Amino acid sequence: MKWRDREQSRNVDDRRASSGRSGGGRGLPSIGTLMFLWPIIKPLLRSKLGLAVVGIGAAAYFFMPSIIGGGSSKPVSTAKDDEKAAFIKTVTADTEKVWGKIFAQAGERYPPATLVLYRGGTRSGCGPARSGMGPFYCPEDRKVYVDLSFFDDLKRKHGAGGDFAEAYVLAHEVGHHIQNLEGTLDKVQRAKMRLSGAEGNQLQVRTELQADCYAGVWAHQAQKQFKILEPGDLEEALTAADSIGDDRLQKQAQGFAIPHTFTHGTSKQRMEWFARGVKSGLMKDCNTFAQ
Repeated sequence: MKWRDREQSRNVDDRRASSGRSGGGRGLPSIGTLMFLWPIIKPLLRSKLGLAVVGIGAAAYFFMPSIIGGGSSKPVSTAKDDEKAAFIKTVTADTEKVWGKIFAQAGERYPPATLVLYRGGTRSGCGPARSGMGPFYCPEDRKVYVDLSFFDDLKRKHGAGGDFAEAYVLAHEVGHHIQNLEGTLDKVQRAKMRLSGAEGNQLQVRTELQADCYAGVWAHQAQKQFKILEPGDLEEALTAADSIGDDRLQKQAQGFAIPHTFTHGTSKQRMEWFARGVKSGLMKDCNTFAQ
């Protein structure tokens, strides 16, 4: 991805120097452990508005490393960390420009999400943020939380390296911000309160797949406006989408998948909806709720 020497977002709250550096384990948690602890964890990770945080991983938004435990954080190279932060800030700026233009074309103003960078742990409007949660969006404070260590795990543990894989992850979270502005997240949350667990999970899957599609819309429009793509970039994003499908993660964790517990969609679904957004570049083609 062509990102160096380009404008970076100013809507950034950089907490890397002040956030905890030993706040629990990293990476995506065991699905079996999550299902066991979910009745305990669920009430702790809901915002005051009753909106659950939404993240890229198959179960990231209800993971509490402080409860489950994990390894300690490793020392981070300042130069490497700063370069990664500069990249994320640049991608954030691109999302602001793309969505700003899309909203303007509809006669509306786009209020961007704030990017929060941290290491180890910090506080969010939706509760504690820990490294093991992966990137997530909090509707309560309209902020995207990113612990940069997640991208190391994405490459090392899930085989999804590359800068555009990381850009896809961030664009997915910004997609949740778009859903929040549209009122989709609130509608989904209210609907889930009337549904069974399995039905609520199906609705959550549609929410996540739409965020994947919105990430694809961003990629299409960013390429159109800024010519950011290099050979292999889209393949990197598709590999990332494939690596964090519910079916693949559950099979990796416990050897089999339980479809009615899926909350983010299968690998195939995630790739297909991202690709759909990339192909059309139009929000109207991302109506996962009509499928």
